[in-house]
Amino acid sequence: MLLLLPLPNAPCPMPNAQCPLPHAPCPIPSMTLRRLSNKIRFQLIYQDETKFGSAVTGQCDTTIRRYCKSIMAHRQQYGLADVVAHSRELLAATMISGGLADLYASPGVLREDWLYPDSQAVQPVALQLEHNIGESIATLKLSPHLLSDLASYLGEWQQGSHAPTTTVARELWDVLNEYGALVPEAMPATSLSSHATFVGHSTLQFSDGNSSILFDPFVLPKSEVYPPNYQPLSLEELGQPDAVFITHSHPDHFDLGTLLRLGANTPIFVPQVQRESVLAIDMALRLRQLGFDNVHTLSWFEERQIGGMRVIALPFYGEQATVGEVLHPEIRNQGNTYLVEYCDRRVALTADSGRDYLGNVKELAATAKERYGSLDTLFGGYRGFGLYPIQYLFSSVARYLTFVPEKMWQVRQKMMCDADDVIDVAEIWNAKRLVPYSDGGAPWFWQRGLGPCLDGSQPHIMAVDPTPDHVCQVANQRSGTRKDGAIASPVSICLLRPGDSLMFSQADILVKNQSWPYVNFSGSNTRKY
Repeated sequence: MLLLLPLPNAPCPMPNAQCPLPHAPCPIPSMTLRRLSNKIRFQLIYQDETKFGSAVTGQCDTTIRRYCKSIMAHRQQYGLADVVAHSRELLAATMISGGLADLYASPGVLREDWLYPDSQAVQPVALQLEHNIGESIATLKLSPHLLSDLASYLGEWQQGSHAPTTTVARELWDVLNEYGALVPEAMPATSLSSHATFVGHSTLQFSDGNSSILFDPFVLPKSEVYPPNYQPLSLEELGQPDAVFITHSHPDHFDLGTLLRLGANTPIFVPQVQRESVLAIDMALRLRQLGFDNVHTLSWFEERQIGGMRVIALPFYGEQATVGEVLHPEIRNQGNTYLVEYCDRRVALTADSGRDYLGNVKELAATAKERYGSLDTLFGGYRGFGLYPIQYLFSSVARYLTFVPEKMWQVRQKMMCDADDVIDVAEIWNAKRLVPYSDGGAPWFWQRGLGPCLDGSQPHIMAVDPTPDHVCQVANQRSGTRKDGAIASPVSICLLRPGDSLMFSQADILVKNQSWPYVNFSGSNTRKY
């Protein structure tokens, strides 16, 4: 069964006189080859019947904000700086029945049903269609039978397909066509070369000329709201990957809407999650619910061979509730970083890593260098994301607040590497080159709240959302003396904009696949490479 549920402000399909019922989709000639439009984004909608909310839906964060509504009101009246200044007393006031105390079995001990929401009480129920910047077109309620084969259907239609003959699939096909999600275009041919392409934010494509891998695919729709000569790369342009690797389960890294287009049979490698928690989604479980049948879990230091590329899963430290002591250390945002060897190069990607009670990405760099050798290129996150714990309430990880010990309520936590840290990591790993990434980088990200606005429309808070140019500035002034002036890092900083590639040949070269339409935040268009 497929039930169409238009949102209140969403356009309905225009009635057609040839259709027997208003809004009923018109049949498409079965010989017409169509594929999924790159101007439409898919979002899975889940029904969450857990007591406090799941990480799958983000309802857990809504619960925290509801319990802390007095703090939300305080910010409205006095501002965030005053909230931080009085965070200890404000948080203490929420530790009552009907407040945060409801999540604790005893002081410092969280309830089991908060830590581990029932995974069976969170089920996919619908597919939402969006265009432009998160504008919803319609929500399609799907039957369990259709949901269990959704990856197979959408993956086939992404490549180009004739209208299906089965009733269940045909209903979905016809409604998608009515909303413009199917277009009469063949899948373009793509050619592979040896490269590393920065798709944007944390999405990378590596290719050895014969095979390709996508990391953290989060591919957003093309739109007229962006400059016509600067648009998101589409899956059609990237080509079908031979494998996908995920670093962790946050939605800007584990995007089911993108993964569904890759098909049920594409090998997808995800971090091992023993039990779904409020901090880590069981990605393998959620993929298999949608019909993905080639899903594999990877533990730290396990490796896989994809064509001529060797991929090694490494520890993911950082992006936890604190950088040190934490409540329930057995619960964490579980993830992997990756080391890839191909084309006589060694490339690592560290995503949102940093430091936590279990380890430090700098220690990882030293261990990996000793075990595997020096790097050619490090793709490293540099956001820093320095927040006081009470600020978690106003972020996408409000749930983190419950894991912060009371004695640390007024201690700032820097859950990710900042510019200096990521340069440290590159130097420790003896990398020739550092590419700052994992913080947006294009309007289709910053208009969704991901990363700094690089068009000059808003000021930058360097402790939370520094510009990638800032990494160059820090690298150029790593040390120095009054007599000799500034001394730069020996690591070369390469600024890639979304769509740019590093081409691997005898002498690596930077290829600008699109024209960057903005002046850099620093006021120049120079890059250190």
